[in-house]
Amino acid sequence: MEYYCLSDKGKLREKNQDNYLVVSNKDQDFLALVCDGIGGNKAGEIASFEVTHYFQKLFASNDGFSDLAQLKSFLEYHIRQASHLLYELSYQNTDYEGMGTTITGVCFSKHGDLVINAGDSRVYGLKDQKLTLLTSDHTYVNELIQRHMITPFEAKIHPKKHYLTRFLGVYDDGYADLYELKDEYDLYLLSSDGLHGYVDHKMIEKVLLKQEDLSSKCKELVELALKAGGFDNITVVLIDKGGQDGK
Repeated sequence: MEYYCLSDKGKLREKNQDNYLVVSNKDQDFLALVCDGIGGNKAGEIASFEVTHYFQKLFASNDGFSDLAQLKSFLEYHIRQASHLLYELSYQNTDYEGMGTTITGVCFSKHGDLVINAGDSRVYGLKDQKLTLLTSDHTYVNELIQRHMITPFEAKIHPKKHYLTRFLGVYDDGYADLYELKDEYDLYLLSSDGLHGYVDHKMIEKVLLKQEDLSSKCKELVELALKAGGFDNITVVLIDKGGQDGK
């Protein structure tokens, strides 16, 4: 397993509300997450940190799973617990009131692989020279697209394009999409919307297809987002399951 992670606060934001996580358990199952604190709410950086920190401690001490169903149940339960944690913290401290975060990621195990998502951070897979989006954004405009009420182009300029319909925190009971990956991919990309919100899909694909190491690809993707304006925090996690150990 080879991976590389990079995060940048961008050019306009005062704080970086993104946090990421890469961790293995005692059975060498692998979990990677990207969390993007909800913009416009208090303490978004606290929310994203608390969720990644929660899973860091939890997963690192885990002994492993008997099957994929047990892994899925474990993640479902603890995603809800993490959301409850944020809600409790916001209840106890008015400075944290209304804080929340997206969560997206992958979990690789000997029993199978899972994708996790709530919000508008994303997971992509690269295979056969093609980049495929593996998650579906939980946004107001994406719901309108799915109902054929607006086009993808109209979504990009819609006044409510940043409105999320699912996230952790803010409310007591948060949850995420969680489903099995049926295909193996050569490369996995996790990103906050500071990347894919401003860098075209084809451009991301072009960078990932280059014969360069993961570090160079991550740095180029972040640089492209900065050149596009750097309007938001940018986080990129690249994973090569077949690569040598390292980061």
